[in-house]
Amino acid sequence: MSIQIDHISKKFGDFTALDNVQLNIPEGQITALLGPSGSGKTTLLRIIAGLETADSGAVIFFGVDTTNKQIRDRGVGFVFQHYALFKHMSVFDNVAFGLNIRPRKTRPSKAEIKERVLRLLSMVQLQSMANRLPQELSGGQKQRVALARALAVEPKVLLLDEPFGALDAKVRQELRRSLRRLNDELRVTSVFVTHDQEEALEVSDSIVILNKGRIEQSGTPDDVYDNPANPFVYGFLGNVNLFHARLKKGAIDLNKSEDAPKDDGDVKFFVRPQDITLSPSDDTGRGIKAKIISYRLLGSRVRVELKTLEGERNIEADVSKSEWAIIKKAEVDFVYLRFESARIYSSDEQWSDYTI
Repeated sequence: MSIQIDHISKKFGDFTALDNVQLNIPEGQITALLGPSGSGKTTLLRIIAGLETADSGAVIFFGVDTTNKQIRDRGVGFVFQHYALFKHMSVFDNVAFGLNIRPRKTRPSKAEIKERVLRLLSMVQLQSMANRLPQELSGGQKQRVALARALAVEPKVLLLDEPFGALDAKVRQELRRSLRRLNDELRVTSVFVTHDQEEALEVSDSIVILNKGRIEQSGTPDDVYDNPANPFVYGFLGNVNLFHARLKKGAIDLNKSEDAPKDDGDVKFFVRPQDITLSPSDDTGRGIKAKIISYRLLGSRVRVELKTLEGERNIEADVSKSEWAIIKKAEVDFVYLRFESARIYSSDEQWSDYTI
């Protein structure tokens, strides 16, 4: 069973936010809605929640049509980017809120509420802070409270709208791990919106990439990263070098100007920085000679900016420190680069792999 998004469309005036979107969201997994601003990901999340009404189409939860149901009747938990905690309530009371306001017939006993709240606070590592007020917490702690509050009502579906966007990098990493761990334990069907490619790749079981109200590709993180369906997906998932090139008899000419007239051999040539190797010499005779412009350390890697001698193309390469040490030891201004893995998209967006 799953959440079924069946031909959903939505316009705001003349702007098409969603255009006939069809999607199955797997049960018990984390699905990321990923895309640039204006791609429709937040609108889709709000329609799933019942906060927006689609112009056409249906939303089906586990075989039940919820299109016309109110948000309170859908069984969803919602985590917002900016916490939305009650400032006058303790951490414990914030988490218990959704349980305490239930009708008497469905409300758990006080003992049951206490047990559930303390268990969730323990899972998000905040049990010792149960009596604190929100203003006494850090941003990451507040978001953990918001996550525990959403889970306290035992939702069928957990929805998260850029939940880590307002936090610094280290706290985001910690909360990603918390969300992943909670899902592994509770197996709640979760959908979260993000524009952060690394976040989607790290946390989710499946990724849906949207652009201009349409789904460009959906699949596992490995699938969409290693087998991008089109140039947009390739360029959106991580850093990439893009060349407008010409393919002739199996050979790639990278010297084609972007402004030159198009012909049947024109292609878009993509290569990721980490798929480029550098060498101070060219024993194979197949390397591309380039001048080193600059470099900077990125933790365990080195990002090198280069310019090819022919065509004067700027290229970024992401190499290991050991590989960079060989270049520095050689004391050369020019290096030879090879593309270990690249992808060519023709004008009809058919693709093929390529190695230079």
